[in-house]
Amino acid sequence: MRTRRVTQRGIIAVTGALVALPLAGACAPKSERAWVSKPRVDWKHIANRPIAPLNNEYRLEVPQPTSGLFPGNMAVTRVSLEPSEEQPETVAPRLFADPRNEFLQWNSVLDDQMAVSEVFPIDQRDLGGGEAEPEQILAAFRALHAKLGLIYAVNELSEDESAMFGVLYDTSADRAIATFHAQATSIEVPEDEKKKGDPYNLWQTDSRALVRVEFADLVHSCIRELTMNDQPAQLESTQGWTPAGPIRPVEWPPKRRPNSRW
Repeated sequence: MRTRRVTQRGIIAVTGALVALPLAGACAPKSERAWVSKPRVDWKHIANRPIAPLNNEYRLEVPQPTSGLFPGNMAVTRVSLEPSEEQPETVAPRLFADPRNEFLQWNSVLDDQMAVSEVFPIDQRDLGGGEAEPEQILAAFRALHAKLGLIYAVNELSEDESAMFGVLYDTSADRAIATFHAQATSIEVPEDEKKKGDPYNLWQTDSRALVRVEFADLVHSCIRELTMNDQPAQLESTQGWTPAGPIRPVEWPPKRRPNSRW
């Protein structure tokens, strides 16, 4: 297994809804936001097998280069823990996403990766009434003819710290081919800036916005590495009788035959 860390923030087009954030170009100071702890999603909610720990990196989970994985399309969805409709006191995994924002978000992130033909999101209704479990999500990916599938989650660890993690699958093989983890801490605004009284841009300071840029960088770099190492698929010819030569000797120039127009 190989790991890669990505520290640059080169993907600036991350302005969609990878994380549902109440952010805007100019917002009230963060101290006015009352932080409430939410149920945390675990690896078991997005992975179909145990995942070794990661720390601000991505890791290829395949021992050798893939074969015939690209070009292809990719489905993506986010898992969250939400109160159950039947039992409000309990929480259950659900697909939490606005498909319109997810579509713009992920196609912007991977718009320079020509081997990825398209990225499309799925939501809860695409599960056909099934539970938001990894196996059911992968089945939905296959039903929608996605070659790749990304399942990810977001956790707010504290008022100033957020984490994102995910698994990239080869959907036809039900196989995890890469895992991701990103973590970010809010940037403290200098006191002199606060004293000016002007609202400051949370897109550049809040951990919930910063972590998704880090996560998008990881996914982008991973897809690029997978694409570069992917081997062409080996196509096997159909077994059967192969003639040793033409059925009838070739005539040249061709002779006109009776009852023929030519």
